[in-house]
Amino acid sequence: MSTEGAAPRPLLAGLAALGIGLFVAALALPRTAAHGVLLPVAQERAPGALADARSRHARALSLHGDAPLALALARLDLRAAAEGDGGALAAADRHLRAAAAHSPNDALIWSELAHTALLRGAPVEETAAFLRLSRLTGRFEASAMLLRVRTALPLWNGLPEEVRSGVMADMARLGADPALRKSLYAPYVSFGFAERAIFLEHAFETDAQRGRFRSQILKYAGERRR
Repeated sequence: MSTEGAAPRPLLAGLAALGIGLFVAALALPRTAAHGVLLPVAQERAPGALADARSRHARALSLHGDAPLALALARLDLRAAAEGDGGALAAADRHLRAAAAHSPNDALIWSELAHTALLRGAPVEETAAFLRLSRLTGRFEASAMLLRVRTALPLWNGLPEEVRSGVMADMARLGADPALRKSLYAPYVSFGFAERAIFLEHAFETDAQRGRFRSQILKYAGERRR
């Protein structure tokens, strides 16, 4: 068979590999450009640093939308809301919804949406829907469990029974695991009296366990005051 005019096989293989490499690089360009926008962001809390970080993340998200960028921007929005920015909660909700659209199986994103709905004063049905999705996508994910508990307790009496049942299981699991129990200290001291009572009832099986946890909380609170 004549091979006149045919390119050598090594050359064809090299050209194919080059083409694949260029294609992959082209796919990566938007993400690379987006994260390049974030590189100069200062980490310190200098005046204007938060606004600058939000601006850079918004620019990055416009170049390449993905769940981590949208979630990071939402958390910056929540910081801004805590500092008094009136429109930041709505922005956080919008960016968390974008994160959920990119990563619908991420339980923590749904927990963040539930907590942001609580902060926004959204109808309890909306918050409950996000809590359901969080438990459905990550029943045993510690960070998602913790945020579900923090979100559900202030709304306890208004939540549907099946949502409360799920959160009761979260509290029991967090209370039973010594490693996870420490993550409860900071949220617990921020709870009101009624919320603490609900938590203690469902996180621990005996009065002795509840007493030990209260002792640990007192020690934790004393260390924070030092």
